[in-house]
Amino acid sequence: MIHHADQQTIDEMYHDYSPVFVLSTGRSGSKLIVNLFNLSDNVTAYHEPRPTLEYFSDYAFHHQQEEKILSNMIDAARMELVLEVFIKNQIYVESNQCLTFFAPVIAGLFKKSKFVHLVRHPGDFVRSAVRKGWHKNDSIWESGRAKMKDKKQWAQLDQIERLSWLWMTTNQFIEDFKTQVHKSRVFTLKFEDLVEKKKTIKKLLKFIDCHHIAAEKIEEIQRIKINELHIHPNEPPTMKKVEDFPLYSQWDDEMKNKLKKYGKKLGLLYNYNI
Repeated sequence: MIHHADQQTIDEMYHDYSPVFVLSTGRSGSKLIVNLFNLSDNVTAYHEPRPTLEYFSDYAFHHQQEEKILSNMIDAARMELVLEVFIKNQIYVESNQCLTFFAPVIAGLFKKSKFVHLVRHPGDFVRSAVRKGWHKNDSIWESGRAKMKDKKQWAQLDQIERLSWLWMTTNQFIEDFKTQVHKSRVFTLKFEDLVEKKKTIKKLLKFIDCHHIAAEKIEEIQRIKINELHIHPNEPPTMKKVEDFPLYSQWDDEMKNKLKKYGKKLGLLYNYNI
């Protein structure tokens, strides 16, 4: 369909269309929110469309000054997909965590794009990420995951410290980004509200101009656990997933202090008890 798009249509996509990008650390409900949006008849939502750009989060984080390069990367990776949804007169939504550090260039490329900042309690995020083996796995995702620039300092951190740093750094990046765009383009959403509060969901749907979704359908989506941990019997040895890891409420003081070192300030901002 898109090969018949004229230049006027392409220009309208860049300047007048409002695709929606969900910014997060990951492990924070990004798949759930896509399932929610796809209940609407005027939304086409993607969790991790290809190319996922999982290898490039760290590059984007450390090369913010390379605006043209980052913008061209997003343009090449997403222009055709966004255009396809635009032509169908649908709202494009993407919740791919790998695009978070591309947010400033996305805002510049798609002039009326909107953003949903999806944030989760840092302790719950760390627990979820530990169980998935983040910062221990040897994979393309891990190679691309954001890390400290100082490799020596990074090497001294354990998994909880690295993930706490990642939670803080990612959300602080998003907070800084939110000061660069008009407040009408951003909606901040806590994961806990996504799975519990109906009024917050209604505000979210209104924010992206989503058509009405029946309350019972929303409740059904909220009840279903999404993206649960699965450890395959033939899991590659490079993957370090773990079945059991304590809930944050069961952490000892040493573990909690590691989290607080990085997460306390933003935790207070989001009214999390850490």
